Amino acid sequence: MKILFTFFLMLPSLLFAQTFTNDTIYAIPVNGDTLSIPINVSGLVNATSSSFGLLTVCLDIRFTNVQDLRVMLRAPNDSIIMLADEKGGSGGGYYGTCFEENASNGWIYYGTAPFIGSYYPEQSLNKFNSGLNPNGVWSLAVKDLFIFSDTGSVDYFSITFGSNPPPDPTFTGCSYSNPVGCKCPDGVSTDCDLLPDLTASALAIMMDHQELPGQVIFSNATPNIGWGPLEIHGIDSCFCGLTPVSCLDTLCTDSTPVKQLVIQRIYHRSGNTMTYYDHPAGKMFYDFDHHHTHVDDWSSYTLRRSTPNRDATTWPIIGSATKESFCLINDGDCNSYFGACIDTGGHILQDKDIPNYGFGSVSGCGTNQGIYPGNLDIYNTSENAPGIILPAGTCNGDYYIVSITDPENHFLEQDKSNNWVAVPITLTKQTAHNFEAGGFTYSMSGDTVSFIANAATADSSVWMWNDGSGSSTTSSPSASHTFPGPGSYIVWLYVWNKCGPTVSADTVQILPVGLNEALESVVSFNIQPNPAKDKVMISYTLINANDVSLEVFDAVGHKVKNMVHPVGYSSNGVNSNQLPGKYQVQFDAKADHLPQGIYIIKLLSGNKTLNKRLVLLQ
Repeated sequence: MKILFTFFLMLPSLLFAQTFTNDTIYAIPVNGDTLSIPINVSGLVNATSSSFGLLTVCLDIRFTNVQDLRVMLRAPNDSIIMLADEKGGSGGGYYGTCFEENASNGWIYYGTAPFIGSYYPEQSLNKFNSGLNPNGVWSLAVKDLFIFSDTGSVDYFSITFGSNPPPDPTFTGCSYSNPVGCKCPDGVSTDCDLLPDLTASALAIMMDHQELPGQVIFSNATPNIGWGPLEIHGIDSCFCGLTPVSCLDTLCTDSTPVKQLVIQRIYHRSGNTMTYYDHPAGKMFYDFDHHHTHVDDWSSYTLRRSTPNRDATTWPIIGSATKESFCLINDGDCNSYFGACIDTGGHILQDKDIPNYGFGSVSGCGTNQGIYPGNLDIYNTSENAPGIILPAGTCNGDYYIVSITDPENHFLEQDKSNNWVAVPITLTKQTAHNFEAGGFTYSMSGDTVSFIANAATADSSVWMWNDGSGSSTTSSPSASHTFPGPGSYIVWLYVWNKCGPTVSADTVQILPVGLNEALESVVSFNIQPNPAKDKVMISYTLINANDVSLEVFDAVGHKVKNMVHPVGYSSNGVNSNQLPGKYQVQFDAKADHLPQGIYIIKLLSGNKTLNKRLVLLQ
């Protein structure tokens, strides 16, 4: 239902307000053209002022992803203000939405679609209330920046004039015009570059991937969890190879796309002043399949086998994809894609955790693009096809999809170390052969340690003790070794079958006699993967013998599962009265019919209690 003069109900104190409307339905162009909807205003005073002027702009827009829309208001003298530029996340619609300077729903910057009610616009309506002649043709300008995608219409548009326009509210958030609202990374200083921090999302890959014979395809998302926007602009410098060409061209003579040079804009806060500088940042080109402009080499993907090195970018590559080129746009935020934004400590971030959330003015799929802090770009499986191509003879087994954002280091950012993510995946549709499972557990009795490999059917196993005694080769999954005395020893395990080796490593800590009793029982406690969709492996290491209890609680504190029972019981093959050593327990949330949400894994050993948060996904 269209909302017409009922908007007067929202303005009870305005006794002499005059509203002008256009309720013709206009389709929003799908080719990137700007829709202009006119309203003829007449009979008003010849000049606006603080006593009489523009009060409210109301509209009704039906559109699937309003984050793709730029909405502006143009006055009769052709001056323009921005009402909303690519705001709202992945939701749809402005349903009876009004922009005014005494709004009840806060700033459009922070709103989430569908928008209903009144919001402060991005730029003040009072820019039109200082001497402008309001009589003439006003127009609402609407542009779909992500062309050839969603469709929709503007069903209603009105502007209201009246007495005593309310003054501008104080904007406390971060913006180019409000530098004092922008926080520096240290939280104290007022002189800093407001850099983005690009990451890669494990959640996107976990929730949307598909294995085919010889191929793995998956979704990919790149959050910005930094202090400033990733903002880029194409400049008037284009090339075919090394040959300069006109930027009006899109194809080279060899049918490859024309490449346009890109700059990254870096914002700098200095007290109450905001400035910027530009940094060369690679190239972009027009993609004829997607019908918009892509930034070159934005992400790279590989399928890898893990090694004990914690840096997944060093692991051996089994299969690769070409470096993907993206259109950089706000496809959602940390709230709407809960679990996608994660810091280097593994903590899930929400919008409120991003100090300068929403700072930015450029996002879209043209030659000006960007991702605001607290937002992320997302490409689903169809957009990322063909994904990773696997070589002939690839075995089934456990692998990792490794996604690296900005692999060529084109962009300046706050932290380069967190640009990659490694997501475990088990292949089952390749050859009939399978890699052996990696990892091992162990228990200790003095200096003698008994090991059990997770690989049950390996052709051979080699244990490297790294204590000067060399290595041991066995044909069974178990081994025992006496270490020369107290110390830390990194034990490596290589297990072979026809698919090749599986490599694992762990640290064994041998303590002096009598010292272990004085120490805390638990020295490590981990959950992998996290977030997870079904099965997770919970591992912990005991430094001395103790009773163990491992329990699962839901978000409101209700116990939903015991995995290791009190002394005298056992569960999942793990005895609760345990010797020093490393233990693993598999938790299958799907088998226990647990819904998605937040769970707490509680480990109790002696007087020690440790808690880990687990995020379960659909």
